[in-house]
Amino acid sequence: MNFRFQSTGQAQRWPFRIGGRTVEITPEAGIVTDFSDAVAEILAADGGIGSSPTYIAAPYVERGALVPILREFAVERSVVTAPWPESRRGNPNVKAFLAFLEEVFPSPTPWDALFAMAPRSGSGVLADARRE
Repeated sequence: MNFRFQSTGQAQRWPFRIGGRTVEITPEAGIVTDFSDAVAEILAADGGIGSSPTYIAAPYVERGALVPILREFAVERSVVTAPWPESRRGNPNVKAFLAFLEEVFPSPTPWDALFAMAPRSGSGVLADARRE
């Protein structure tokens, strides 16, 4: 099962941390979708293994429909950043917005904390921290 990006038509590459370096593969898949929520649904319906953002897969993991696998090879895919011009550093609106983001997206996020506590055996989802 794989995901295809609507914006580019490219299949998602799966990164793995192996021996201190990151290796990316694009697996051949019998099922490909361009809808992130469908990935988790298909996997939960015995659609094989796949890669899903943790915030989408978390409810499935919480109820036991999916189990994270290959965690020892997991790679952080992206981080939410909030760049702004240096000239606005002291701007109260910028400070308030950043405080809001820190409240909404604590570290770790609730979905990443859930994955950290999930059982380590079984089949399911190769989850990543990709944020779309």
